[in-house]
Amino acid sequence: MFSSLKVRTLAPVFAATWVCVAVLAIWQTSLRDNDTASAIASGLLLLTSLFYARYILSVPFDSAPLVYLSILGLFHLGLIVPWALGIYDISRAPSFTPYGLSRSIALIDYSIVAFHIGIILALSRKKHAILLSQSVTETEDKNVYVGGCVLLAVGIAIFIVGLIGLDPLGYFRLTYSETYRLRAESDPRLFGSGMTVAFIGLSIAAAGASRRRFRTVSIVGAVWLASLMYLGFRGPTVIAAVIVYIIARKKGLRISPLLSIGAAALLLVVLPVLHESRELPLNDRLAHISLNDFNILDAPAEMGVSIRPLVETVDLLGPRDFRLGRTYWTAIKGIVPNLALRWEASSTTSDADLPPNHWITALVDPWTYKNYGGMGFSAIAEPYMNFGVLGVLIYFFLLSFFLIHLEQVSIRSAYALAAWALILGPLLWTTRNDFTNFFRPAVWGLLTLALIKGFSRMYYKILAKRKTLQRQLSPNLVRAKHG
Repeated sequence: MFSSLKVRTLAPVFAATWVCVAVLAIWQTSLRDNDTASAIASGLLLLTSLFYARYILSVPFDSAPLVYLSILGLFHLGLIVPWALGIYDISRAPSFTPYGLSRSIALIDYSIVAFHIGIILALSRKKHAILLSQSVTETEDKNVYVGGCVLLAVGIAIFIVGLIGLDPLGYFRLTYSETYRLRAESDPRLFGSGMTVAFIGLSIAAAGASRRRFRTVSIVGAVWLASLMYLGFRGPTVIAAVIVYIIARKKGLRISPLLSIGAAALLLVVLPVLHESRELPLNDRLAHISLNDFNILDAPAEMGVSIRPLVETVDLLGPRDFRLGRTYWTAIKGIVPNLALRWEASSTTSDADLPPNHWITALVDPWTYKNYGGMGFSAIAEPYMNFGVLGVLIYFFLLSFFLIHLEQVSIRSAYALAAWALILGPLLWTTRNDFTNFFRPAVWGLLTLALIKGFSRMYYKILAKRKTLQRQLSPNLVRAKHG
């Protein structure tokens, strides 16, 4: 879009523009008298930051930092910005009241500013630009591909067994809410672990696939993810699809822009439609899908309802209530799986010991909590819940540094690309949830990848020893034969 000369010329102008927009957004929230103006200013800050990072700093839109920032913005501004602009009726989101938002919008602004400054400093420190793509042969590894395929197949099988096990005689009549209820009332390990293992397998298989094999992975992955979407698991499905799409781009595979635009347009329709139809029995959903009350902004608005946990957390917690890292420690302890022969749900002595997504639901919507539902959480609310405003600033500053580094090493090999996917996927999910949803899949995914690499090296060592032994024995066999 811009030549390098134009970029160098316009960089100071865009930098000054970004600073002005950031100051305006933060100043607007400090007034605390106009939530609509604050929301619009925050949306403008997000767009300016994305534009600056892409065209001035040359960070691709499909890189880890900008994908994360975009999804963070959708989950926190997707509702209030259209509402503030007067193009979306807030009554379509009855669980949210758009008043008293200034403190929460201020935290959104702080997170965007800290993240953007972190990108600038990380790139100035690294000196070299983010690599856009790599030849597909350089991120191709048959062992990685085979290992991923095995995990994908095992994960899907475990998930199906777990789903049928929820109600062996009537699983095809389950609604989305009933699925969660039965998971909570019985042993949920097969059901949840199957989804996690399948995601790990899909990420690893896609990272190790050649051009021809990637088509196979894409087809199998599309069928699996479409099935998950139909079952009602929209968030994990979309994130997995985004990860596979970016892997394809990193491998240099050509994807038609029309296909990308068509997929995005389809999601704008499918996501809100499934929100209603997933509460119907599985075998009745297709027959009752309707677009009668459809609005093109329903999908981003529904995503944007995730600002509610942030608003509620800011209202509930004072400086004396900060958890000082306890929620992260709870998430780390969750890495170790429950391997007991008989399933027993973990017990807590107080609300303060609950993971953040359970804590906020129990306090704000106790009926939903008692019926095994949840509100999710917020990537901005969790650092605030632990360390206040300073925690938000430090978290997003360090996160941008980490994501820039992760992006720069992601295409060194198939293993590096798989590690990138296994970290970024769960991290994207934390934009509307807490870190209990990050550590276990990320750590177990990386451990699995390390095992694949270890077995691969062991196999090649054994193979090399056999070849050496054969070369040593061949002359002796020849001499014995002739003499």
